[in-house]
Amino acid sequence: MSEERRNEELLVRKTAQAHAGEVVVGSGKSGKPRRMAQMISVRLDGDLVGQLRIVAEQRGDTLSDLLREGAELVVQNAPTRRSRVTYEITGARETVNSHKGVSNYPIH
Repeated sequence: MSEERRNEELLVRKTAQAHAGEVVVGSGKSGKPRRMAQMISVRLDGDLVGQLRIVAEQRGDTLSDLLREGAELVVQNAPTRRSRVTYEITGARETVNSHKGVSNYPIH
């Protein structure tokens, strides 16, 4: 680093330190809140990792980007939660409420 560049850097640092902690009202804006990512660890076959790295490099992505995309596709293509199943029983003439101690069988 040249002497001139070094002196400029020192001046910038000195100025920054002199104004540390100062807040200029209206100078910033609220950022978009985001969820904190979680780091996970998986064991993959070496050949698979090699192939994933090649694909990621060809796409200009990182291995992490590629794995995240794959995980999102798995979730998107997964069956939805089980549907609630309801049954309709036909043919019964009349029922009595069981909360009164009587069963819900038809009265004949």
